[in-house]
Amino acid sequence: MIPMNPHPAAPRRADPPEPDDPELGERVPELGWPVGVVSERLGIAAPTLRSWDRRHGVGPSLRTAGNHRRYTELDMRRVQLMARLTAQGVPAQSAADSVLGMDARAIADRLAAVGGAIGDGLRDVHDVHGVHDVPGVRGEGAAPVGLGSAVPDDDAVDLVEAIVAAARALDARTMSLLYRQVMRRRDVGRAWVEVFAPALRRVGDLWRDGRLGVQAEHLTSELLQSELRAVVRANRLRVAGRPVVLAGADDEQHHLPLLALEAELARHGVASLFLGPRVPAEALVSALRESRPRAVFLWASLARPSAEPLWRDLGVVDWPLEVVIGGPGWADGIVAPRGPVVLTRVEDFGSAVRALASDPGGLTR
Repeated sequence: MIPMNPHPAAPRRADPPEPDDPELGERVPELGWPVGVVSERLGIAAPTLRSWDRRHGVGPSLRTAGNHRRYTELDMRRVQLMARLTAQGVPAQSAADSVLGMDARAIADRLAAVGGAIGDGLRDVHDVHGVHDVPGVRGEGAAPVGLGSAVPDDDAVDLVEAIVAAARALDARTMSLLYRQVMRRRDVGRAWVEVFAPALRRVGDLWRDGRLGVQAEHLTSELLQSELRAVVRANRLRVAGRPVVLAGADDEQHHLPLLALEAELARHGVASLFLGPRVPAEALVSALRESRPRAVFLWASLARPSAEPLWRDLGVVDWPLEVVIGGPGWADGIVAPRGPVVLTRVEDFGSAVRALASDPGGLTR
């Protein structure tokens, strides 16, 4: 039976062992602070602190002799990182899952990266239990995810962690809301490079290591596919002209990078003909002859031969055609096909969009 509450309160952490004092050679009690002091030090309302403790298990871990609960320094760092995540719009349960899954060093590293030492103070943060007012195959997380080259900022890192936490919990609602929030704050290209591709890589790595079930990996990809498709549908009336063709190589099984390209091109008003993964060479050539596009994008994450056999089939092309290739599967020094075909290799998402959206001859308008 599915529980009525999808986010039950996290189990209470066991009281931490008292630290050793190397000089005294004996255990000494760790200092702790009541909720009022923590509220004043961090600038977080006491009711918010109590709510995070009660609902999500992010709270004090020490108990006094009188059974009063107190925050340790590590507890306060957890709360501080929780506050930063929720202030960015990450749902509280996903933020709590991320924070509780980090050890002391990981938390310290995340706070140090943003200059967030204890006592620096935060703006008042109110409890966030969900993302509100957000407009709007099989799993591929284990596959090489390409067309991403930017170094993510701290906000992006936190969002990746929140998506991974939602995947762990099989929390489809939170994951969908996070996807939409990311695309509201970033265009599709930045969302893919900074958040989506890194999140897919993380989920894929966890699956390969046996730390995450394949069901979580499938859910992560399926929901992202749905959100990217929604962007295409929302921009359908804006696209015009002859479409560019988007396809995977004949043995390529993964297509989320193609979906991200389709969505970003739709935002630019560029029509596309999405053929998806594992397109046989004869089918691709047939589609090219029928649509006569000015450009085709071919994605490959699996290794391709340097003498690409598809080029022989492109001998029937008798119009100017730019073949744009992307993905880690293409060999170095690949030989361009003959005829009126121009070969362009792109290394990142932005370059792919620019190559496919450019229209020097005005053919797509």
